[in-house]
Amino acid sequence: MTKPGFLPFLMRYPNSILIVEDAENIIRDRNQDTFVANQAVSNLLNLSDSLLGDAMHQQIICTFNCDVKSIDSALLRDGRLVVEHKFDKLSVENPRHLCLELGIPGNGDDIHESTPLAEVYARKNAALGALSNDLENGRTSSKNKR
Repeated sequence: MTKPGFLPFLMRYPNSILIVEDAENIIRDRNQDTFVANQAVSNLLNLSDSLLGDAMHQQIICTFNCDVKSIDSALLRDGRLVVEHKFDKLSVENPRHLCLELGIPGNGDDIHESTPLAEVYARKNAALGALSNDLENGRTSSKNKR
């Protein structure tokens, strides 16, 4: 986002959605970070609320894991920040139910405290990885043996 060709690249795609995952390094307060972060914040500001932003009609979605207080205040002004959503940990019942729905071995019976959604999907990916390894090595579940 700090390269000179970034804005011209985006200009080729008006009316689109830009998704920036793990955006901590480009949305932090410009008074506390380096030049690279400053340029990235400036580019986001230009895209979100300027003549360029008006012409581009782009939506920007940023995901991050830092405290909102560390985000550049200009990005949080009315008209720029349209929606903010915080994803908290799930209550004990919800990840258990999701484990059941996703067919994760054990059905989340070992979950006894609030759990992030990412943890449930990490379990799913681990279970799929184990199944894939078993199939590659010619092993099958004892349930399927005759």
